[in-house]
Amino acid sequence: MPALRQLRMPASLARERYIDLGGQASHLFHFSAPVATAYDYFCDVPAVFRLLPDALDCYAYGHDRYRLIVGATDGHGHNMAAVFDLEAHHEPGYAIKLLPSDDGPAYDLDGMIFGGLLMAEAIFQPSRSGSMVDYHVEIDLSIPVPSVLRLMPTHFLQSLGERTMEYKMTQMLKGFTSGINADFHAWAGAGS
Repeated sequence: MPALRQLRMPASLARERYIDLGGQASHLFHFSAPVATAYDYFCDVPAVFRLLPDALDCYAYGHDRYRLIVGATDGHGHNMAAVFDLEAHHEPGYAIKLLPSDDGPAYDLDGMIFGGLLMAEAIFQPSRSGSMVDYHVEIDLSIPVPSVLRLMPTHFLQSLGERTMEYKMTQMLKGFTSGINADFHAWAGAGS
């Protein structure tokens, strides 16, 4: 999977301090259903991404274009959200790739809001018991440093941010995989 492109900071943030964070995670899902059924399930991008812990919303803003909004707090009572605009590419029955898109509509959200880049890929293969989905996600963020933390050294904030990102990615992957396994079985059972 190709590496994500670098974030470009808006001019309004050029004078602000920020930390750059990134992470990646992979998981192999096993379903006792045919590949076509697993593929159909993952085609509903908003429904799948709403299973992410801390996902505030995911919706389509155009054909094969989606906006994912993930919320968090900075540990000091300040709400923040990362906005990811995505473009879906389908290889029916084999793969779904979500790539960063820069054509999303303007947004007006409360709190500290920043854009991020997300790339995800789901590869579908048959298995003895049904199907396997090899899922991989990469995230890159440039997070503005809140005013209450600006007196802290950048290297300390970067280190803290990296540890927090590692914890958050682990938490999100566990919640996401658990949510998908339960939701897929309920979805597939309702369709039969």
